[in-house]
Amino acid sequence: MAYLAAAAVLVGLLATVNLLFTIGVVRRLREHTTELAELRSRGGAGGGVAGAAVALPVDARIGEFTATSVDERPVDLVGLGERPLVGFFSPQCQPCKERLPGFVEYAASRAGGADNVLAVVAGTPQEAAETVEQLRQVATVVVEPDQGPVQKAFGVNGFPAFLLVENAVVAASSFDLAVVTERDTAPLASV
Repeated sequence: MAYLAAAAVLVGLLATVNLLFTIGVVRRLREHTTELAELRSRGGAGGGVAGAAVALPVDARIGEFTATSVDERPVDLVGLGERPLVGFFSPQCQPCKERLPGFVEYAASRAGGADNVLAVVAGTPQEAAETVEQLRQVATVVVEPDQGPVQKAFGVNGFPAFLLVENAVVAASSFDLAVVTERDTAPLASV
């Protein structure tokens, strides 16, 4: 009987130690989540406005570029109008896949139609096929290799990247579509 009581006490102690260890791990994961969110909001870890921004910052002039859309039409900044919305995606990027439906929905409701929205997919045509199919109804779509001419013109170094351009100058730039759409709708709300 003494062995049974000792075994029960030992199992209870092990369970308590395991519980304390698990609580410590969960607490540390929460701290990491908070730190990662702060880094992204400040621009570190591939996003935001400062530091390692995913594209050109606000007030930067867009570089010259020419490309061909998946519909075989020439594409340049002038042909996109005075206030184009631009999105950059990579087929292998999980955040791109998560933000793509929101971009498609917003672009579909945006004034100016597909001629005023540019979507650039980095990769081979085969890799990009699924992403292109989702975008082609709401945007002018360009597929180019990583660090292609359009990505270079917009200073893209991470995915996804969203920009609002006003008269060839960046009006909003972020990995977060909501930041760009807020800026896009702001002038409309004040009218």
